Amino acid sequence: MPRPLSFESASELADRLIAMLDKTVVLGLPIGVGKATHIVDALYSRAAADPSISLTVFTGLTLTTPKGSNELQSNFIDPLVKRLYADWPTPIYVKAIAENSLPPNITVREFYLRPGAYLQNPIAQQNYTSINYSQVVDELMALGVNVVAQLVATSAEATGHYSLSSNPEITLDLLPKLEAKRRAGSPVAMVGQVNRHMPYMFGDSELNADCFDLILDSDDCQYPPFGLLNRAVTPADYATAMHVASLIPDGGTLQLGIGSLSDAVAHCLSLRHESPDVFRRVLDALPGGTGTTARTRLPIEDAPFDKGLYASTELLSDAVLALFQRGLIKRPADDEDDTLVHAGFFVGSRMFYDALNEMPPKRRRRINMTRISYVNTLFGDEDRKRRQRQNARLINETMMATLLGEAVSDTLSDGRVVSGVGGQFDFVSMAQSLDDAHSILMLRASRTKKGAAESNIRWSYGSATVPRHHRDIFVTEYGIAATRGRTDAEVIDAMLRIADSAFQPALMAEAKQAGKLPREHQLSEGSTANSLDALQAVFRQPEFKAHFPDYPLGSVLTADEQQLIKALEWLQSNTATTSSKLRAFLAAMNTRALPANNAAIERIGLADASGLGPKVLRRLVRYALNRIDQ
Repeated sequence: MPRPLSFESASELADRLIAMLDKTVVLGLPIGVGKATHIVDALYSRAAADPSISLTVFTGLTLTTPKGSNELQSNFIDPLVKRLYADWPTPIYVKAIAENSLPPNITVREFYLRPGAYLQNPIAQQNYTSINYSQVVDELMALGVNVVAQLVATSAEATGHYSLSSNPEITLDLLPKLEAKRRAGSPVAMVGQVNRHMPYMFGDSELNADCFDLILDSDDCQYPPFGLLNRAVTPADYATAMHVASLIPDGGTLQLGIGSLSDAVAHCLSLRHESPDVFRRVLDALPGGTGTTARTRLPIEDAPFDKGLYASTELLSDAVLALFQRGLIKRPADDEDDTLVHAGFFVGSRMFYDALNEMPPKRRRRINMTRISYVNTLFGDEDRKRRQRQNARLINETMMATLLGEAVSDTLSDGRVVSGVGGQFDFVSMAQSLDDAHSILMLRASRTKKGAAESNIRWSYGSATVPRHHRDIFVTEYGIAATRGRTDAEVIDAMLRIADSAFQPALMAEAKQAGKLPREHQLSEGSTANSLDALQAVFRQPEFKAHFPDYPLGSVLTADEQQLIKALEWLQSNTATTSSKLRAFLAAMNTRALPANNAAIERIGLADASGLGPKVLRRLVRYALNRIDQ
């Protein structure tokens, strides 16, 4: 059979594939935006109609459009989905899992769940596979994978080639193993689905066309990649990011994830480079900052970047791309490789994809999308990787941490999986194997659940993603805890210093009760005033306020939508209990001269509200909009 065989119909390709594989399909789909959705849907439809076909899908992070959990949220989200995601194809298996209606001959396993989406779904929980990202290829081979299907990009300047674009991560490591199975006589297939919206990436991601067996190239299967919505960055996020930015040395290596904390880190690194005096003054003023005795154990990095950074990162995100575009990521990997960014996969906002598509090819070649084994491990060409990854700062986010230095990043104490280990442990372990490297785990000191504040720093917890013998650096909005190589008592003291002060006494009592702290132990005075008010007092100062925007990396949301998100979040937080609902209702009804907010009210469909219920909702939203402006 000539390679590749091209199809314009996903159904015809699926029929050919099922015949090639003798009705037993073990399909590897890449993580995130690179899934060949039309192909997997065609395979699913065939298997659902024919019980003699066996279909196993192994993947991670299936992206789906957001939905509101109540009327107000739906009124806000539904027009947004229509505007931004009208063409996005959600795989059929997502609905089947949600409805517990997967046919018995179809299995879907994920190693990384969409964060928080499947806590109440027994099918997803039972079929979740807990492994490090670097182990996915071995798991797929053990499962008997015989086909990989993913989106590929084309370029008029690269005839005879396809680019794996967003997702070379697992595919590049699987290809030689699939070829070995082919040589041994087992039927296998490498399948690409052409998507002309996907950025064409060069380097390791670029493959000769004859690496593929089947190609789906159809005008009916074109759609923009899933654009994540950048979340607003809060004062607490910025405070955390300021501390993190003061740990990254010029000429070092960066691994950085995704989300508002990572966006904040990118912004604060830019602030340090472009306005170092402002950076230093803010860092000096923050709880746990350079103006306190707590910031003494690690070097303070606050100068502009001369050599710049090199990025070896699992994920190319808006945050990493922003640093690349602003010229902070400018150190070549080594003397023989002018790559500035090595990354395994990418996902980002619409602005992110536009930036890659519009980037001149010469500049885009400085980003090498490559195999996950390259960025997540030291195995294979270890000497070169060590030479490239100088002064590495491997930054990730965790949900919770214990006073003894365990990190809880993916699983609740009852065993339910929030997301997945992903590559976090890969990088934590790598940091301890590299010279002059550190793992930095960011977390929020507290959170609000059902209207009540809870500490994210616990005495103990029922699960751990990172055990305490791998502890290194933890950062909250209240400072830095350097825990590597320290005694348990020293670690507990350091973790207490970055906890919210409302929870410090109870946490300290638990540690003393367990005999892990001396009975007479006390925290220094400077670390007992860790509060949101203290943070806001810094960022509200006129000389600093303009330097910390809500959306430092931009947003596709209108100004009204940005305000509405804040208002809806305020309402959710302040109406979580019966008593708080009553307080909010009475305050809204009794507050006079509320601004009309006509555009915002119209945006959520309450401009012509009739009836008591909708009118009360309108009043509550206007009250919330007024509160967030104060």
